[in-house]
Amino acid sequence: MFIPIEEVPFQQVVETWNQGFSDYLLPIHVDQEALERRIQSFNLSKKLSAVFSVDEEFAGIILLGIQTFQETKVMWVGGMAVVPNYRRSKVASKLIDYAESLAIENQCDHLILEVIATNERAKQLYEAKGFQRVNELAVGEIMFPTVSSEKNEFHFKSVSSKEVAGIEKQWTPWQNRSVFSDRNYEFYQEKSKIGSISFNLAEESDEKVLIIKQLHLLKIEDRSLILDMLLTLKEQEHCDTVKLANFDMEMPVYAELEKIGVALQLTQFQLAKKC
Repeated sequence: MFIPIEEVPFQQVVETWNQGFSDYLLPIHVDQEALERRIQSFNLSKKLSAVFSVDEEFAGIILLGIQTFQETKVMWVGGMAVVPNYRRSKVASKLIDYAESLAIENQCDHLILEVIATNERAKQLYEAKGFQRVNELAVGEIMFPTVSSEKNEFHFKSVSSKEVAGIEKQWTPWQNRSVFSDRNYEFYQEKSKIGSISFNLAEESDEKVLIIKQLHLLKIEDRSLILDMLLTLKEQEHCDTVKLANFDMEMPVYAELEKIGVALQLTQFQLAKKC
């Protein structure tokens, strides 16, 4: 049976999450504060999210949220895992069916999720359930050249997420939307607006990291300016490293980032199913 996580002691929710992700391709161990932060920062719903119980033991967990992007109402699977002892017992299939039933009940247009590209078992399940690939997403680090050159001068203007939302693609990943970004900037060279960037700031292993979520140019012919812009922003934000998280690899600017140098940690596929 499914039990909304708002009705379960939160420490048991955390333990179920950690058990489910204990042997995942990318281990994700959290404490109560970290899981609560994930739920709040991505506007997930404790009423919709649930644990799946088998004989009074928690066998799986799924986190869900609903929002409207570009006039399209979507439900996002913000995390799903099955406890190892219950693998190959169709628990994952039941979790997806549960999400789909809620998406239909709430009149969502699509149910969306991400899957690591090398996770063949999960991909087969989602494809069997009718999910289709929307785009491929990069997770990695920007490798800047060590040889310095005279930089173009840029300045940045903070803008609201609403101002950025108008240029977001329909299939910009949920967690990369401007509304969930720490900073949304337009960037200028002298008085000319070149584009916009959305990013988060994080501390990792005593380093300050700038994590790019979105990057847009008004004119693709300005793509050669991206390197200097990122170096200027990295210096301004006092960051040691610049990374990409779930960055849409089909965006034209990604080819320019590859020219600069991208050390990929992994790629994910964003999948969607029409409800």
